[in-house]
Amino acid sequence: MLEDASNQELLSSWQCGDQHAAQILVRRFMVRLTALARSRLSQKLARRLDPEDIVLSAWRSFFVAAGNHRVAVPADDNLWPLLVTMTLRKLHRQATRQSALQRDVDAEVRFDLKEGWQNVVSREPSPEEAALVVDEVESLMSMLAHTDRDVLARLLQGEGPTEIATALGCSERTIRRSVQKIRERFEQLHQEDTRQVPKSAVTGSGSWPATSTPPAAAMPTPVPDAEPTIDYSDVLLKRLIGQGGFGKVYLAHLRSDGATVAVKFLRKQFWKDARSVQSMFDEMSRVAVLSHPNIIRHNGWGRTQRGAVFIAMEWIDGSDTAAWRQHSRPPVDEIIDCGLAVIDALAAAHAAHIIHGDVTPGNILRRGNGTFVLSDFGFAQSLAGSPRPRIGGTPGFLAPEQVSDAFGPISEQTDVYGVGGLLYSLLTGHPPMSGRDVPEILASVLSSKPPLPASRLVNNVPDRVDQLILQCLSKEPSQRPSSMFELKESLLETREAPTVRGR
Repeated sequence: MLEDASNQELLSSWQCGDQHAAQILVRRFMVRLTALARSRLSQKLARRLDPEDIVLSAWRSFFVAAGNHRVAVPADDNLWPLLVTMTLRKLHRQATRQSALQRDVDAEVRFDLKEGWQNVVSREPSPEEAALVVDEVESLMSMLAHTDRDVLARLLQGEGPTEIATALGCSERTIRRSVQKIRERFEQLHQEDTRQVPKSAVTGSGSWPATSTPPAAAMPTPVPDAEPTIDYSDVLLKRLIGQGGFGKVYLAHLRSDGATVAVKFLRKQFWKDARSVQSMFDEMSRVAVLSHPNIIRHNGWGRTQRGAVFIAMEWIDGSDTAAWRQHSRPPVDEIIDCGLAVIDALAAAHAAHIIHGDVTPGNILRRGNGTFVLSDFGFAQSLAGSPRPRIGGTPGFLAPEQVSDAFGPISEQTDVYGVGGLLYSLLTGHPPMSGRDVPEILASVLSSKPPLPASRLVNNVPDRVDQLILQCLSKEPSQRPSSMFELKESLLETREAPTVRGR
């Protein structure tokens, strides 16, 4: 199999016309090279350069040179030093180029911003307008350097250039240059026809989309066959209760029947992105076929006057299990109860050929009465018919097969890994895999190194629980419990073994 071939064999196969060999070669080194490039970027350059773009440029140079037989894999098959050298050279050239392109320090700009926010904040905004303004400000803030964020925050509070310069200990000219950068970023934010969907967005639980998406304007907003089931005029938004890289969730009331619901919106930059909108409909349609007390219910969907699609879900009066663990430090027996409830929910999903794919403490909700609910099917995949893959999830909780198909396809055992990660996190307060950034975390996921046993991080972890979690977190799917039924039986048996390990 090509997956097991040496680097020399892969390069030779590519030179003979096998493009798949090149893909395997790139996949072997991409995560580590990206982490290397990221670690060598200064904070200033990191705002301008994308480490992944630098590495891809290095790969292009490598294959051009290899195609002309100017480079080859060393006799010891160790390609890493050559790739590191090429990546660092690309990095140095880009850094030099960016330094040469810096703006003239004497640039002067007019001290104002585009109209928009002021018109909204000068009167009582509608819930949709308020949500939109918050979304735009947060999006803009995320694009700015630390000093520019301070300047924008003070601008929105009504301070002038002299006040801001005094408060920040700099000249008014510096503030004017900062405002120019803010304006440019603001204009960039509104160029819908050229905007790219971000390559990496983090949800409230730290979600990682593994594939890039075409420009939003290149794809029309999909129009589902069915009509909206909820009229937006019937929705009364109350407050923001959760947010992430793709969407936001609000507590809301339905005027028609007084029901309390959670309403999920896409962020503005994804309103016209067909994949993101379709993902919301897929999530709703998948959950609609599930009926289980431990799976969140969806009430329907609608569209705002500005075209934003939303879905309404059951309101869970409680918290997610990440907050539960942080504030209550539950004993092992209660954590096992949580795991058993999630297993039952996943078994029902698997019976409907649905793989959740993002079983994390942030996606498990706990009602006030102590029962647990599986939520957020945004990365779920259907194994029936012609599946539309949703590649992504939370980096520290991803199963290896969610990062690389070299470990096999997504399956029920992917969620078995997820349950192992959930139990591990509820016991220790940490995900099973960690790192300084996403590339480093993904490198750990793909490595052969297993997670540190939970008993090494906290006391009073039963031996059988410790061993079962490590089995669930096996890198090879075949080494994990084969189904939710088998996992449930094993987890119930752990209660019969009182022996524990300490740090």
